[in-house]
Amino acid sequence: MTNIIVPIVENVKNFEDFVKKVASKDNKVFVGIRASLAKDFTLKSKYVEIHVYSDKSKKEEIINALHSCKREKGKLLIVRRPLQENEFFALTKSTKGIAVLKAKKGNFAQKMKNFVKSLIRKIFAFSYFDDISAICYGESMFELLSVCQDLSMASRVNKYVGVEIEEIETEQKPIKKDYNKVRAVLNLLIGILFFLASLAGGVCVCIFTTLQVLIVIAVIAWIFIALVVMGISIINFMRTITVGDLHFGRAEEK
Repeated sequence: MTNIIVPIVENVKNFEDFVKKVASKDNKVFVGIRASLAKDFTLKSKYVEIHVYSDKSKKEEIINALHSCKREKGKLLIVRRPLQENEFFALTKSTKGIAVLKAKKGNFAQKMKNFVKSLIRKIFAFSYFDDISAICYGESMFELLSVCQDLSMASRVNKYVGVEIEEIETEQKPIKKDYNKVRAVLNLLIGILFFLASLAGGVCVCIFTTLQVLIVIAVIAWIFIALVVMGISIINFMRTITVGDLHFGRAEEK
């Protein structure tokens, strides 16, 4: 049995076509849809369970809310956009603990992505999935996910240790991420400006004061800390534009 979670906040017709194709005795689909869009989703099936949520609900909030639905033990597929037939087949037939999509990139772009991800793993002890459009968990992950408090974040951030992950290349573009663009850019600029201001301040201290060993050490430490802060702000910005904001609540069901 494959349990399929489908949050719908747009493209109702395309999602309906996808659900119609995959819903079967082997695939139970849990659809979460905004109230204003519910009338456009007309599919009726015993293999489809529909939940209607507030129009203010975000996609990630709907995923967290649908996580409470009663499911049979089996695989779990989270779908953030309608999948192509080959994508759906590759994800659900994977024998690994986790199967995710991976957008095709040039060698240089992929190397940069891997470098940033390795930095994040070393600093924060986690990385993130390149394409969060869909993720499929194997049956062996069912019990672990059953006690997961934030399914949305778990399906975008890779904190899994000892779990085999299969990346499936796709020609489709990754979905848009849910995050506050102004806040993300502001946090990035704060980190960069803090470093530049610290660098300028350190130079001024060295020019206008009598240099002593303690002063030099203090200035070096000051600039180093500012550099670390800027690095963290850059990494956080790249993570945000890749997977969106980390934490979301639960949608309110109508």
